[in-house]
Amino acid sequence: MTQHRISPDEAREALELVERTTRQMRRAVAHGGMPYFLIIWGIVWTLGFGGTHVLGPESPGVGTLWLVLDILGIVASVVVGWRVSVRVRSPRYNAAIGLYWLAWIVYGGLLIYFARPQSGDQLSLLVSLFAMFGYVTTGIFYRSLFLGGLGATVTVFMVVGYLLFPAVFNLWMALLGGGSLIAAGLYMRYAWR
Repeated sequence: MTQHRISPDEAREALELVERTTRQMRRAVAHGGMPYFLIIWGIVWTLGFGGTHVLGPESPGVGTLWLVLDILGIVASVVVGWRVSVRVRSPRYNAAIGLYWLAWIVYGGLLIYFARPQSGDQLSLLVSLFAMFGYVTTGIFYRSLFLGGLGATVTVFMVVGYLLFPAVFNLWMALLGGGSLIAAGLYMRYAWR
């Protein structure tokens, strides 16, 4: 079998095609829902963990706070998802991602229920780890190093905060966890135009 040698012009054209395709993919993601989902859930995390820090992780009001914020986050995500799906025609991926996150929520809830976390902070850590696992696996699904890297980075922040700074864990999560999601969403929205 003979090998075809690529000329410098062919190599340059191939690299330009890869670069053009990468720019188009980033532009499509920036105009899709992902930046908005990151911002929505970054705000939920910032307000939720900030409120948990102020109220105290064992306070009865924390559950209500998170319930309200999660419902608002889900409603905002559904609205954004619906608006994006009207513009972007990809029923296979829309259904697959929706079912993926539904399965994630159901199995995450079951695992947390049976794991029986011993404290509010432990519960927060487990829920957040499941969320970041979702980001990492979604990054793998879409072959997005950015999204997978974001999930892995926030996971490191969470574990470091939980292990090294337990007294300010929720404040740590509000600033670094929620802040990272918001910053990533804004970066995707405006830098990937």
